[in-house]
Amino acid sequence: MKQIVGRWWMEMGLVDAMGIARLLDSQQPDKMNNKRPPSALTEEVKENNDPKRGKAKQIFLGIDAHLRRNQVARKTDSGGIQGVQSFSFEELVLFAQKQLSLAEEVYAVYEAGPLGYVLYRRLRELGIKVYVCAPECLEQGRRKCNKIDARKLASRLYSYVQGDKDMLRVVQVLTLEQEQLRAQSRQHDQLVSTRKALGAQGRALVLSQGYGMMKGSWWRPIAYAKWRPLLPEWIRGQLEVWQESLRLLDAQIARRKKELAQSIKEALPKGFGAQSMAQLDREIFDYGRFGNRRKVGCFGGFVPREHSTGDHHRLGSITKVGSPRIRTLVIEMVWRLVFFQPNYPPIVQWGEQLRGTNKVLKKKAAVAVARRLLVDIWKMRTGRTTAQALQLILNPQAPA
Repeated sequence: MKQIVGRWWMEMGLVDAMGIARLLDSQQPDKMNNKRPPSALTEEVKENNDPKRGKAKQIFLGIDAHLRRNQVARKTDSGGIQGVQSFSFEELVLFAQKQLSLAEEVYAVYEAGPLGYVLYRRLRELGIKVYVCAPECLEQGRRKCNKIDARKLASRLYSYVQGDKDMLRVVQVLTLEQEQLRAQSRQHDQLVSTRKALGAQGRALVLSQGYGMMKGSWWRPIAYAKWRPLLPEWIRGQLEVWQESLRLLDAQIARRKKELAQSIKEALPKGFGAQSMAQLDREIFDYGRFGNRRKVGCFGGFVPREHSTGDHHRLGSITKVGSPRIRTLVIEMVWRLVFFQPNYPPIVQWGEQLRGTNKVLKKKAAVAVARRLLVDIWKMRTGRTTAQALQLILNPQAPA
């Protein structure tokens, strides 16, 4: 009886040759018809791994630039910041070029520094939208490293592009011609600084040996002739080494100063100085980039510190966050205007303090006049006003 039943089960296909029971096809799960729908995560992974998927809309590169290696953080659209990668300069250019095939728009940012704008120009040639921002402390905590800086730059760049303009202090990038002109202007100041340091070394040597202080330009022939008979031979030998370099510096400074002064072809108000205006123009170049007087004052660092809350308002000394070279040039102009432009309204307003004996008040007054003067120069350079309207006396224009 059992053999008959077993044979029947095998004939019906319910038991295989090994004696293992199987379900009928109607009772087995339909693998084709009963598939579970794929999850959203599965679809996203499949889309990201699909080589034929469409381009991303935007890619953001935060670059912490250095001489040998550059740390790069990448952010795609609104996604998270990916792991920081390290590249040499040429590797970074190739990596940035590859991003153009992965997104419709590619943005990059790095901090201004001693490396200049070479990276900016290379990336711009590729078609990448590059920004150079003012350097600042990006991490306020206890940790600071290149990778953290790169990630912070990528995050700030994303916010900046989305419309938050306070996230980056973008620096104006000069053309090659403008950089050359500015370098010539700054070389004059560097030569003056070198001459000052060498002159101080000679004075320190004489003072250390008990011969008193050599004031002024001691290396020039008339001044040195008075000191030479009083000094021993070994001191004279050292001073004459510096003297030769200082006289060469005098000639180079005079030549650079003449070039700067001759670059100004227009008639200037008395006291402005052709050299000072040439250097100021080469530090700013485009006066039209400032939309209002507040931005001009901020660029020169003449904005006061402020600590205000509720009904309490307190202003302090100037922030000095702008260009120190511009601030130095404008304040030098102020002291000349005291004598050459007595009818200039800010000089009239602060004249008593500027001509007084209180050094603290004189400095405060000079800073107040300097801010007004920088704004007035901006107005004249952008055509908003004229020197005559500001009651400034013009120098006669030099013949061509």
